[in-house]
Amino acid sequence: MRTATLLVVLLAVAGLLGVVGYGLAGDDGSMTATWTSETGRDIAANHHAVAVGDGTVYAPISGADRSENCALVALDAANGSTTWTQGVPAANCTLHSVADPTVADVDGDGTTEVVATSTESVVLGFDATSGTEEFRYELTDYGYTKPVVANLTGGPENELVVVDVRGTTFVFGPDGETRWTYAFEEQVWAQPTVADVDADGEAELLVAGRSGSAVLFAGDGGVEWQTDVVGDDAITWGTTGQADDDDALEAVFSTVDGVVVAVDGASGEVEWRERYDEYAAVHAMGDGDADGDAEVYVTTRDGTLRALDAATGSEEWSTEVVTDRVQMMPPPSLGEMDGDDGRELVVPGNDGSVTLVDAADGGVIDTYARDAPIFTHATLGDTDGDGRDEAYVVYGDGYVVRLDYRE
Repeated sequence: MRTATLLVVLLAVAGLLGVVGYGLAGDDGSMTATWTSETGRDIAANHHAVAVGDGTVYAPISGADRSENCALVALDAANGSTTWTQGVPAANCTLHSVADPTVADVDGDGTTEVVATSTESVVLGFDATSGTEEFRYELTDYGYTKPVVANLTGGPENELVVVDVRGTTFVFGPDGETRWTYAFEEQVWAQPTVADVDADGEAELLVAGRSGSAVLFAGDGGVEWQTDVVGDDAITWGTTGQADDDDALEAVFSTVDGVVVAVDGASGEVEWRERYDEYAAVHAMGDGDADGDAEVYVTTRDGTLRALDAATGSEEWSTEVVTDRVQMMPPPSLGEMDGDDGRELVVPGNDGSVTLVDAADGGVIDTYARDAPIFTHATLGDTDGDGRDEAYVVYGDGYVVRLDYRE
């Protein structure tokens, strides 16, 4: 159970929090709630992010144990109305009933599927438009992370890569045939990545586990390297990107104890390590200040957001986005919200706030909030074609809010 999960259980017993939102207007514009979905639940524990695609928001919603309230819900991105719902049997309805979904053409038939794991210990694929179930493949346990659709094995077609919470890796072909599996034998909470991590011209799978180790798998399932990244500390979040002058990618992981560590994709060697407050969280990595060098953005339990030089780990700026100490802080997302030449960070707070921050210097642009906790990152995407990202935020009480920045 990831750190967020341990914490949402505590909040769940507190009952349903209020659902009234409010915005704090900035000097030149404001973060506005365009709509709030009708997916509210009598818990405060939802903590899996939505996916967006083709004008639709796909929301994983959990309800009270053994209720009829757990489902994958498709919402119209324009107005938040429900277009279809695929429920989870009441016997399997619990905190992780549906994990972060993926939107992709899994089977290569030219149509889009939405894919998510379930507490039925399966990964499911649905027609993205109608919600009709197209496939289900067995896992060893429920999945916590988002499935990945990519060409991992080097064949003519993409595969579906799923790592369940036990750390068992499954690589399925488009016909459902299992290409290979591997028992990592430890819980996996951080998002796995498929990319040419070591710059050898072929794709690899990067997985990090609760015991603090990371493994790079070749396309055929062979282990290219395995590194003890943080000792016995639990890796809870991870991201990858190009941080320095070599061709290999870097992987950046964060832990319960507040460690942030960068690993070289070619060798698995640790490049830098920093320690901050507890429950450090990373998700976004990119050149947010347009200086030609990548940054990685970190939140911590004390409510601080930091921009770190991705090559060295040195701090470029820090901003306090939540003033009261909270149970945890979700990581920020990097995008283009306000339509200018710069980039912004969307920073959810466990206190229910969502803060828009200038990625160049950490300046706060505006804040929106509801009286309910948030446990996961926002999903950004330009779903209305106006050249600006919209932010889709799942609150612990099951409501999904679309946020736009408007002058």
